[in-house]
Amino acid sequence: MKKLVYRAFGGLDVLDLAEVPVPTPGAGEVLVRVKAAAINPVDWKMREGQVKFLTGWRMPQGQGLEFAGVVERVGRGVTEYAPGDEVFGAGKDCIADVCLAKVERIAKKPAPLSFVVASTIAGVGTTAASVFDRVSVGAGTEVLVNGATGGIGMFATQMAVRRGAHVTAVVSDKGMALAERWGAQRVVNYRSTKILDDGRPYDVILELSDKLPFKAGKAILKPGGTFVASLPNPAELIPGFLGNLVSSRKYALMGMRAKHDALQAVASEVATGSVEVVIGETIALEDFREAYARAASGKLLGKSVFVMNDQGERR
Repeated sequence: MKKLVYRAFGGLDVLDLAEVPVPTPGAGEVLVRVKAAAINPVDWKMREGQVKFLTGWRMPQGQGLEFAGVVERVGRGVTEYAPGDEVFGAGKDCIADVCLAKVERIAKKPAPLSFVVASTIAGVGTTAASVFDRVSVGAGTEVLVNGATGGIGMFATQMAVRRGAHVTAVVSDKGMALAERWGAQRVVNYRSTKILDDGRPYDVILELSDKLPFKAGKAILKPGGTFVASLPNPAELIPGFLGNLVSSRKYALMGMRAKHDALQAVASEVATGSVEVVIGETIALEDFREAYARAASGKLLGKSVFVMNDQGERR
């Protein structure tokens, strides 16, 4: 089988498409033939060595945490799934021909969803949904989504609007029409407006661009408000959580909630059209370097997804 790996921390040059043995599912696991696997910013943060406290130092390491595909084999004790079932969810090293996943971290794919769309739900979909478990968002809540047309942003923006929040979406000029379509009451083009100079305070700031530090964001956060970061920044973690002990302006981290019930709930919103998923690009596995370069550039709207195994949805 082919699997995307890196053998040292670094840039795109450390990535390699390796031939490795097909793994055997253990107890409570399934082996899935991957049809689509989405790219996430945490992929390159891990590969670059920015979050070694999460990855460790052992090499080689794989890439990819969310996928959709077809069950090929089941491990001991697995009765919920059988070979041939179409599933989606979270696994380890999912940018590969096949991957292993625990049964509690997958769900059956709703028929209306393509494999490509389903592959985005475990990572960005459940992460966006987790925000609303951490902070109270309802009618009139002032929410800033900084990076509203990226993967997490497209889910979070629509979910916040559905809860009645007043959403300010910060986007590029290419993303303005999308954010307006999703119902954001205020759309800000970051190329022409500096959100920190805007003077408008928010109850909740969702920082998805990796460009607005908590120290700066506090200036536009209301007392009692919460700044929620999408990726762990080691420089912010300790001061952020220590500051929570004395400040009314709180720091929090989003967290992927790729459990069966959460997966089903988000997939239902997508399948019924309550949440629109935008696919910015689908890519062949062999084009992995170009795919990561474009995804990291921030110029694509929505999600970048690898398609494998004759899926035929590439464009």
